[in-house]
Amino acid sequence: MKKTQIMLLAGAVAASLAVLPAAAELPTYRVEVLGPNLQGFGMNEHGDVVGRKLVANVGHAFLVPMGAAEGTSIDLPVPAEWVSSDAYAVSDNGVIVGAVSTTTIATVGSHAAAWYPTPRGYQFMLLGQLPGHQYSTALGVNNLGDIVGGSGGIGLGLYTNAVRFTNPGVVELPGLSLPADVNDDRLVVAGNTILDLDTMTTSTIPLPPGNWQGMVAADINNVGGICGYISGFSGCSTFPVLYMPPGPMEIVGGCATTTAAVSVNDLGDTLTFVTNGGVGVVFAGENYMGIGPLIDPAEGNWLITGVSTINNARQMLVGGKDLSNPIAQLLRLTPIVLGDLDGNGTVNGADLGVLLGAWGSVGGPADLDGSGLVDGGDLGVLLGAWTN
Repeated sequence: MKKTQIMLLAGAVAASLAVLPAAAELPTYRVEVLGPNLQGFGMNEHGDVVGRKLVANVGHAFLVPMGAAEGTSIDLPVPAEWVSSDAYAVSDNGVIVGAVSTTTIATVGSHAAAWYPTPRGYQFMLLGQLPGHQYSTALGVNNLGDIVGGSGGIGLGLYTNAVRFTNPGVVELPGLSLPADVNDDRLVVAGNTILDLDTMTTSTIPLPPGNWQGMVAADINNVGGICGYISGFSGCSTFPVLYMPPGPMEIVGGCATTTAAVSVNDLGDTLTFVTNGGVGVVFAGENYMGIGPLIDPAEGNWLITGVSTINNARQMLVGGKDLSNPIAQLLRLTPIVLGDLDGNGTVNGADLGVLLGAWGSVGGPADLDGSGLVDGGDLGVLLGAWTN
């Protein structure tokens, strides 16, 4: 069969497989070390990571694109008048949002900022604040370009007004507490309240049965699921919670003084933590489990100490230590998937392109069936593992 015929056949089969749901099974992970002195705050569907790099106790916003060499991070540009910067979220099309400050850490005296991708790198933009306010921060961005965050307060992570940052200026979102995120349906989450930016109407997600002070939200996914924590009134009273439509909201971990569910993907997988008590993941339909045992033993012996984000490919952004090395590292964990030739945790058209580019070669990563030759047998393996 000619290569052009193979490509046409493979494309047709792949298109039909793309509508099928992926098989439900627990992933095994490989470890990518992004580097020490890095705090990871956000990761998009491509696996690009943003956060804060500490250099001599001064924070600098950084980006680690998927596919970059291990230990390689890119400092995001900031005008000279700003001492520090943070990057809190990154959209799938590369828009990064966060804050800058004249102090050493951008959460203190913060001013909302964004970085827009250009052919030459990234362009910095100061986003401003509401009239009469001195401080602001940008916390969430969707793939449509909506940016949400806070304005006002005293510049210590406390903001009096929820806002959306637009090209004409900063727009207040009345009746809303500090937003955590905005999804591609233009739904903004703040606490257990959802604001629709198209209609400017709000809805409230009922809390679990009990006597609660309220909810602090951490994330919203693209199917309207949210996660965060709820607080009671005394003792061990804080619980991580998850809501996936149509509900109800569920408690997904035990109580603690400080605990939360911090990220939820469209599948309903969520990451949780308890301060000084461990971190873990709750995959959709499964019970809470530690992350360390999910790492392939060939990757070494890792102690996972912090969690940040999980995307739809089930990549996880976490903090951890190799037990043979006491230095804490920022890690990107990617599922080991047969047929994932580009290493992003999914099997799709990009992997098909890699296989076809290696067609007829002897051995190598594209020899998925171990026959010694990249041929139709490997194509069958890849299409059978198709996930996107």
